[in-house]
Amino acid sequence: MNPRQPLVHANVVQLSIAYQHLSAKLNQDLRPLGLNMTQLSILTRFSRFEGLRETISSLAAAMQMNQPATTKAVQALVSNGWLARTPDEKDARITHITITPAGLQQLGAAHQACGPTVDAAYANHSVEELQTFLQLQTKLADAVT
Repeated sequence: MNPRQPLVHANVVQLSIAYQHLSAKLNQDLRPLGLNMTQLSILTRFSRFEGLRETISSLAAAMQMNQPATTKAVQALVSNGWLARTPDEKDARITHITITPAGLQQLGAAHQACGPTVDAAYANHSVEELQTFLQLQTKLADAVT
């Protein structure tokens, strides 16, 4: 048996457990703001790339989500005024999605609401551990994309 296999398995299990616990707590933090983690992830994507315009299809592909789930999340964000839909200038069948100033404000409020949970999750980690953890997470993300 490969000696790495049990360690890889243990890492995947721990990552899954940590994600489950942290996402449940963050969803609780976001609920009073009318957001969930999926919607927060979408707003975050738009905030990271100034002027980003996406279609439902391109957003679903970028977020690795199915189109019905993406559509549902976008509809909720649009109805709250946090995302906007704009028809394509050349093809009326295409609708572009962008973040609004209110969406950026809501994202800031979400980060504040989640701050205590995130701070508590990393309270026992040194700066060096956080740097190493970030490097390892980046390496993992790069390997699975």
